[in-house]
Amino acid sequence: MNLSNVFGLIWWLLAVPFCVGLLPLPLLKRRLRTPGVALVLGYILLFTILELVGIPVVLFNVYHGFTIFIKWFTPVILICAFGGVLVSILRVKKGYELNFQGAARWQKTMPEEKILLVLFLLLVGFQLYMAFTRASFDGDDAYYGAQALIAQQMDTLYRVNPYTGRSSPLDVRHVLALFPLWEAYIGSMSGVHVTILCHSIIPLALIVLTYVLYYQTGRILLKKNPRQLPMFMILIALWQMFGAVSIYTAETFFLTRTWQGKSFAGNFVIPAVLWLFLCLFEQDGEQQWSLNLKEGWKVRESGKGIVRHRQEEGNGQAGLWLVLSCVNLAGGASSSLAILLSCLMSMGFGFLFALYERKISILIKTGLCCVPGAAYVLLYLLLTHGILVF
Repeated sequence: MNLSNVFGLIWWLLAVPFCVGLLPLPLLKRRLRTPGVALVLGYILLFTILELVGIPVVLFNVYHGFTIFIKWFTPVILICAFGGVLVSILRVKKGYELNFQGAARWQKTMPEEKILLVLFLLLVGFQLYMAFTRASFDGDDAYYGAQALIAQQMDTLYRVNPYTGRSSPLDVRHVLALFPLWEAYIGSMSGVHVTILCHSIIPLALIVLTYVLYYQTGRILLKKNPRQLPMFMILIALWQMFGAVSIYTAETFFLTRTWQGKSFAGNFVIPAVLWLFLCLFEQDGEQQWSLNLKEGWKVRESGKGIVRHRQEEGNGQAGLWLVLSCVNLAGGASSSLAILLSCLMSMGFGFLFALYERKISILIKTGLCCVPGAAYVLLYLLLTHGILVF
């Protein structure tokens, strides 16, 4: 692997997703406009686009499917990345602010917090080192890795049996889960063999991405005690390292089968749903309420409790609902089951919060966010039951 391959990997695994994530960032509250959130949103949108572009290509193209996919997918994500950068630049000129205060926050942290953060980074570094140098192999590699390699070498998608190498009917069980197709795409665009990419490179990106998501979740859970956040992250890292009590746990998949869609579903998609609902329905403390009042919030008492209205800008929930609908489709790239789980979690959380807030509108919004996932499940059922044949 030469220098051009390294730059290609950085471009397609870091720069492009980050720039894509800038696109919905103006729809969020200012405190959510951080580089970490941009990266998380970028991957969610990336896999949403992967499903929207990839599924029609896979279903309607028997030959040269991978070439056609590259021709459609590449300009779409580059346009979205350019749009994210352009929107940010235009918004900054109009007073739009990005919350890039990580360095300032680091200077204000206590010495013991810095020690804990360094310890957490060492734990993550150890995991990355082991993932890169001690690549694990299992039986599913015969399918997932081979399916990505077939896309590259035979230019066909889900129409060759990876166990025999012979032509076969469309694999309707896995055809909607396009995670191997994304890996084949990254390998082709960066010039790295897909087997090396899956076992050595993809874990480096996805492990870091997952911890970024957990960090954002911890910021909400511990917003009243932010000094406990480093310890929270250390506990999460230790949990991942020592959670391999069987071959079926999410922790086992996280560190030994990172490049497989099932791992991404359990360690990113499902936690992303939880994070989004925490963002949607987090409750502000008295100190935050007084701060908001100084910034232009109107607070009034009513029979139903405290109602707050912002004078200058919305509460940022519209962007979160939009991202939730994307998660309920993007999860299908990792596993068809992930769609069902994310939609069930969404409706469950939505029902509970609708009861808590006494607002039927919350339940309606949650249902609308599940429409993309419902369409995915319907298509899966039509394919697997032979009603639709391609």
